[in-house]
Amino acid sequence: MSSTLQLALAGFRRRPAQAVTQVMVLSLSVALLGAMILFIGHSLRTMTASVTRSVPLDLQGPVATRHDAEAVASAIARGRDVAQAAAVATAPFAGVSHRSAAGVTSAGHGSLLAVEPGYLRQFDTFRFLRGSLQPGGVVLDQQLAATLQAQVGDTVAMQASPQAPAQRFKVSGIALVTAPDALFQPLNPLLGPAPAQPPSNVAIVPLATFAETLAPGLSALPAGGLGASAVPGAQTGVQWQVQAQVDAKALSGSPSSALARAGQIRGALERSVPGKVQFVDNLSEAFNTAAEDSLYAQALFVMLAVPGALLALGLMYLSALGTVDRDRRELALLRARGASRRRLIALAGTEAAVIGLGAGLLGSLLAFAALELLVAGSAGVSTGRAISTVLACVVLAVAGALAARLGTGLRVISSTVAEGRRSSRRAGKPLWQRLYLDAIALAVSGLVYWLTASTGFSAVVNPDSNPTLSLSIYMFFAPALLWVGATLLMLRLRGRVVAVIARRLGGGRRPSGMRGFLLASASRRGAAINRGLVLVGLLLAFGVSLGVFTATYDQQSAVDAQLTLGADVTASSAPGVAAKGDLAARIARVPGVSGTSPVEHSYAYVGPDLQDTFGIDPASIRSATSLRDSYFLGGTADAALQALRSRPDGILVSKETIADYSLSRGDLLRLRLLDHLSGHFRTVGFHVVGVVQEFPSAPRDSFMVANIDYLQSVDRSGGANVVFAKVSGDPAAVAKRVAAATVGDGALVKDVRRQAARTVSSITAVDLSGISRLEEAFTVLLAAAAMWLFVGLSVSERRREFATMAAVGTSLRDIAGFVRSEATAVLAAALALAAVLGWLLSEMLVAMLQHVFDPPPDQLAVPWGYLAELGLAGVLGGVLAVLVAMRKLRRLPLGAALREQ
Repeated sequence: MSSTLQLALAGFRRRPAQAVTQVMVLSLSVALLGAMILFIGHSLRTMTASVTRSVPLDLQGPVATRHDAEAVASAIARGRDVAQAAAVATAPFAGVSHRSAAGVTSAGHGSLLAVEPGYLRQFDTFRFLRGSLQPGGVVLDQQLAATLQAQVGDTVAMQASPQAPAQRFKVSGIALVTAPDALFQPLNPLLGPAPAQPPSNVAIVPLATFAETLAPGLSALPAGGLGASAVPGAQTGVQWQVQAQVDAKALSGSPSSALARAGQIRGALERSVPGKVQFVDNLSEAFNTAAEDSLYAQALFVMLAVPGALLALGLMYLSALGTVDRDRRELALLRARGASRRRLIALAGTEAAVIGLGAGLLGSLLAFAALELLVAGSAGVSTGRAISTVLACVVLAVAGALAARLGTGLRVISSTVAEGRRSSRRAGKPLWQRLYLDAIALAVSGLVYWLTASTGFSAVVNPDSNPTLSLSIYMFFAPALLWVGATLLMLRLRGRVVAVIARRLGGGRRPSGMRGFLLASASRRGAAINRGLVLVGLLLAFGVSLGVFTATYDQQSAVDAQLTLGADVTASSAPGVAAKGDLAARIARVPGVSGTSPVEHSYAYVGPDLQDTFGIDPASIRSATSLRDSYFLGGTADAALQALRSRPDGILVSKETIADYSLSRGDLLRLRLLDHLSGHFRTVGFHVVGVVQEFPSAPRDSFMVANIDYLQSVDRSGGANVVFAKVSGDPAAVAKRVAAATVGDGALVKDVRRQAARTVSSITAVDLSGISRLEEAFTVLLAAAAMWLFVGLSVSERRREFATMAAVGTSLRDIAGFVRSEATAVLAAALALAAVLGWLLSEMLVAMLQHVFDPPPDQLAVPWGYLAELGLAGVLGGVLAVLVAMRKLRRLPLGAALREQ
């Protein structure tokens, strides 16, 4: 063992309490950093898994014949990282009818899906409500079954084309097609995914049955097929294709890495069958959007984590200050005995390495434990990330310990022996004070905030395959410079404000009584009090800003999830089924449901653009969902609904469509809607009565809102296909009861909580709950630790003063009063600083990210419970530290303390 290491260990044995304190404080600091590293990795993996689950159909490749489809599918299925590959066909049909005791019921043209047995092992494009796929049979989509009034076991007659004879099939099942836009999209690999209007009638048949019975009647279709001119982009013949689902295990890590891996898998599959297939990549398209969001999420996490991490490391420096005078004297003594500067630096480095290694290992364990306890579903950290986290914690701990050790002893190492043994030294004004960097930072922060808030600049994400954050990263300068400016300003003041207040409260230059002496002491120790105020105040301010911002973010995420879903609970079913069973009324009777409203979600063409169209009941929609005035332009929500109610053919049009087609209120808007009975599009006139920019369940670009009665009278869809429900209590529990009440109708029930979890890959729903729980827990602990360290440092610095007071007969209670008064002053000033600075930072963070919130928040959300815990942690830390300090004062060795220089 080297002499330097022996000397360092001897120092630890002489002062075990100091060593343990430094290790604990530093381990807590690096644990926060380690937890952030682990959480960011966990969050990115969660986003990747969410995207993987959300894509029902990963790859689609068009081929020419059935033989090609089966051969290519067989080859692709043997490929690496492929969960399943299947030969599939889609085609139009001319019509279908069902004869029953009530007569013949017919439906117009629709689309066929032909799949192999076992297709649903990995693909999630439809689900059976009743029955199954049988050779020679047909499975009807729920809406088509409702139109035909057909059940499992009935027989239907289907025409492949107007020229082909009708063929009879036994209904072997009823299904709900969940991804019609992807299944029946036009397959052009050069253009990528291009979802078209879902067909109104869908039937599913076995691939062999389709090839033997229906495909021959479709192979000789004339140009134009089944009236395709009426349906833009409609399929006119048989489309043989290969569908493939990628193994989810092959897609790990961040969305960006998963995007790259998905592209590699697609390329490898295409190379395995050269020239035979080129895929439309739905999976990469989804990951491309998620990769953009992940960049923003990482920037947001870093922005929230860095201030807390820096403040946590600042506590290490505060803990090192507790023995700065003793260390200074020891270093000066070693120099007087011939130790070189290199030897002293080596000693400091050895001490830092020992403390840092212990703190780094302990901190990494705390980080893993915190992630496991505070973040749901965080198990399964990869070996690589675990090793990198441990190494990062150890490196940061060693660096922090070394910086604190050299920061407190460098002056002694670089000065003469005589200067090192002096009890006081003069320090010049640092460069940043002479340059007024604090004032400059605050001014620039305010300027950036004003520019961002007034011009609406926001972060821009490059949507290319290699996404990057660009240009408006400058907006993060505002909160960062506010942190820097506020910190430097407090360092410049050096407690002068506290000293002035204490002096005035104490009665000026001639204090009287114990209260006066305490205030006089505080006025002279403004710099020492300011040192504690800087760390305790900034920690509490960080906690306040984090809590308020996260609460606001969570509040708006819930609002956004409801806006995306439509209501607290939604139930989707076929129009005929919903109308026949009076689905809205039955859901309204479910316990926990406070209001319902029927909605028809369909599509209509504005010129060549296909847009979502929503038919609503203006009289009941507000009882089932939330409508804000900000959703509508030029008026309130009540005014927009009244305008819609007063004109049956009225329509609310999105502001994008208003701008694209130069529309104004009162204009006649001609839409092409699908007549579900005839199967053909028809032109229908509406009158624009308002402009809408947001609406429950509507997309964020172009859509329209009309009266449901008028819309049903012209498209003859059979009724509403969605029911919005507002609930009281837990939405997930109510959703289960709604699902049980509508199970016979095959309704698909969703709740807002599940929606928020499923949209975690969207930037407007980045889950901050995990990082907020981690940082809030650590902030509470660090705030208590900061008060503990400040009180301990105060006692250590005033050992000789307290010993002198005790020697002349001052009671222990009066001596402890000096400690209590300083702790009270620091805590009171820190709470005031936290309230002001924390509120400013919260306002700034919300303003900087205004474009993320959809819709923007009306006001900040205040987490009173967490703020109370934060303040209580500071108070308890101070109280416990004072109690420990009183115990130390009772055991204070007066002789040794009085001999200290």
